[in-house]
Amino acid sequence: MLDYFFPDLRTRNTTEKEKLEHPDADMQRLRHTIRQFKLINCLFSASSRLLRTHFFTVMESEPERMYTLLDVGSGGCDIAIWAVREARQRGLKLNITALDNDARILPIAYQAIRDYPEIRIVEGNALEISRLGSFDFVFSNHFLHHLAWDDIKTFLERIIAQTRLAFVMNDLKRSNWAYLGFTIYSTVLARRSFHSHDGRLSIRRAFLLEEFRDFLLMNFPNAEIQVVETYPARIVLVHSTLEELSPATSPLGMC
Repeated sequence: MLDYFFPDLRTRNTTEKEKLEHPDADMQRLRHTIRQFKLINCLFSASSRLLRTHFFTVMESEPERMYTLLDVGSGGCDIAIWAVREARQRGLKLNITALDNDARILPIAYQAIRDYPEIRIVEGNALEISRLGSFDFVFSNHFLHHLAWDDIKTFLERIIAQTRLAFVMNDLKRSNWAYLGFTIYSTVLARRSFHSHDGRLSIRRAFLLEEFRDFLLMNFPNAEIQVVETYPARIVLVHSTLEELSPATSPLGMC
């Protein structure tokens, strides 16, 4: 019973699959899971703060320019929609390419973006993004933990080559307290979906700060990728072609 709340988190779990990833997953639960991501991302991901800090502050330095953003692993497009709304409020021009490799999710995403012509959806593998060309900004939220280390290396190599201004990779920190907190949350509020199982597995797949710093030092010693820990229980990778990196550890903002 204790393992249910406090499993062994000393190493990443890269062998188990999330229920969402199974091709025969129950479609009703899958749709409910995708729709619940909007609330979970709003409450826990810190994506809005990271986008404001690292992308929108840069965009406002040249407000008349058209900017492009690649959202990797976009799911139901809730983050892409938030970014378009933020750009509209600031009077900025932003086109977003939402990339996801799960065809089952696309109908949900297309329905969600029907009032947002700034967003185009592309079905494809994130490890084969060279065909999409370059972007001013690249963002991913809770995507890297789905990859093995070799695939993370390949992905970052391609993202570095295709990013004109900055990229931010927001992901989970492997933490007993994060695991316990999400276990309690998902048991109470994430019924009729895969979140209870998949969210806890995601934390077991996630990273420690030292792991990612060692990985980057070994594989990208000259890339100037900043890796920081931020609230709530997140590991964030930031790379900028500008002279100074924006701080990634400011207090959490509301979505």
